[in-house]
Amino acid sequence: MTGQAQQLTLAQLKKLRPKRLKATGEFEAVIDSLPVAFQTITLKHDAERKVYSIDARHADNSVTIKEIHIQVPDNVRQGQILDLALQEFTDVEVWYSVKSPTAHYAVSGIGGQLIILTLSAGIIKISGEIVNGVTESDPHGNQHRIKLNFDLTS
Repeated sequence: MTGQAQQLTLAQLKKLRPKRLKATGEFEAVIDSLPVAFQTITLKHDAERKVYSIDARHADNSVTIKEIHIQVPDNVRQGQILDLALQEFTDVEVWYSVKSPTAHYAVSGIGGQLIILTLSAGIIKISGEIVNGVTESDPHGNQHRIKLNFDLTS
């Protein structure tokens, strides 16, 4: 087998994946009318898939973990308003997940608007907001209301 045809090892493949970068800046979240302080926020640019993503994580008393995932294509324009109800088969994604001892679910954002105010490559800078965000129903039949405002730098 030639050198070019050899399979990459798992360690080599892992090094090729896009890296999550710790984000600094503002990330204000209100979920179901309650402010939530997300402790860990990361940014990632996946050049192969041509998307940027934001992942935010919050732990309540080390028992319940809440996460928000936002993904936008890297060709989104500054100031663009994305209607979440029209994004089902696109690269725009908003997910809210809850992991607790009694429940574990993830629901997608199906309503509201994601507004990208700024987006720049290199040192990733992304700012925007989610206005009137609504998720699909969780296993208990509840929809979640999400409002976000973010201005992040990697």
